Amino acid sequence: MRLLHTVWIAIFVSAVMPSTAQFWQVTSGPPAAAVCLATNSKGHVFVGTDYSKIYRTTNRGDVWDFSDRGIDDGINFVTISGIEVGANDVLFASVNGVGVVRSTDGGLTWQKLDIGFQVSPSSRVCVDTKVQPGGVTSVFVGYDNGPVDLRMSLSTDNGETFTSVSRGNIPSATSALFEVFQSPNSDKLFVLVAYNKGLYRSVNEGASWTRIDSDPQSGESDDNFRVMTYDEKGHLYIGRNALPGSAKSKNAIVMKSTNDGDSWTYLTTGWENIDVTNNRISGIAVGKNGEMWATTEKVSGPFHSTNYGASWTLVREGLESVDGSANGVIITKDNHVFFAPKGTFVYRHLDPSASVDEGSLAHVNLNARPNPVRERVIFDLSSNADGVVELSLYAIMGQQVLPTSYQNVRAQEAISISLNTEALQPGIYTAVAQHGARTITRTVVKAD
Repeated sequence: MRLLHTVWIAIFVSAVMPSTAQFWQVTSGPPAAAVCLATNSKGHVFVGTDYSKIYRTTNRGDVWDFSDRGIDDGINFVTISGIEVGANDVLFASVNGVGVVRSTDGGLTWQKLDIGFQVSPSSRVCVDTKVQPGGVTSVFVGYDNGPVDLRMSLSTDNGETFTSVSRGNIPSATSALFEVFQSPNSDKLFVLVAYNKGLYRSVNEGASWTRIDSDPQSGESDDNFRVMTYDEKGHLYIGRNALPGSAKSKNAIVMKSTNDGDSWTYLTTGWENIDVTNNRISGIAVGKNGEMWATTEKVSGPFHSTNYGASWTLVREGLESVDGSANGVIITKDNHVFFAPKGTFVYRHLDPSASVDEGSLAHVNLNARPNPVRERVIFDLSSNADGVVELSLYAIMGQQVLPTSYQNVRAQEAISISLNTEALQPGIYTAVAQHGARTITRTVVKAD
């Protein structure tokens, strides 16, 4: 199944962009369904997948690079469940069955952090970051290895050390931990638990917890939450699941708090109020000046708001499927929107007045010929900057199969690198070219 999946990637990686008249445009990847998305201060977009890899685009989705260095053991696929950005664009990713990994080089390499306890291979992990006034990143980690093994830990020094956060009086009947969150306004901590066990908040670093979503008078006390974020005003947004008997909304919906979680408003205007069994909000993205997007797991969305969620519009034009189900959405610093439908490439909507700031990253072009290959493959390579290019070839499970080739390249000069592939087994391989902070990948097929 893995081989068939990778062959599908090789065949379809050159996706054709639809007409620019459509709102959504499909990007060139990544070649695996996105589980989560994130963006940094440069406008670069990062995508986590079920196959151990974190993909990155520095040019608005035209090219996707990947890295699993420091994440994958080369044997088992693991799920990147979340990606968060800290101070100085340091990245923190939660990896189910592994823990939390950190990247200080824009996602090229990853370091596993010691979060204070042994991580079970069957566990789910979530992470939240907050940049403190002094420029230090606090990292809040949630761990779910079944109802008898729910844990939390907190770092106040960029992930160098972690201390345990007490579960306190969160009920032992709680059967899952979906998300953790740090208030942008205070030291309050939030935990999103399930199933239908609600939202908890602590004002004393976890010594005690209070359930803050319970509202017996309205009948909305069995809410199920898994996504939480905030806007530049410090207002909080949370995604609620679908409740068929709800007087507020039968569909999954976004709720808002302007007082750090003391009370919540249902953002129902313009929302598609349909009964979708077990539907949940999968992503909430907040941009500048009231710009917002929200996605759901099933048969609705994406929804767009220009007034901090006061009203919403359903926007699907250009999507391959009218289903609208997705795993998430983000808005970059240039107001570009990236939308991750279930099972297909990431889509985008570009703000024509802005572009991604790629800083000093080199642009690398890489092509392989012949492809499929038998005895020898030639890589044609060029860059817009002088420097050394490192070219490596990896098997499908992540093992490097040929020694790394190092070649000097001058700006705008095309070079060719020849590698002997005669001894390689038939199958799918990945070529990785690194030039400074820029990485580009190409799929190579070894024929019988």
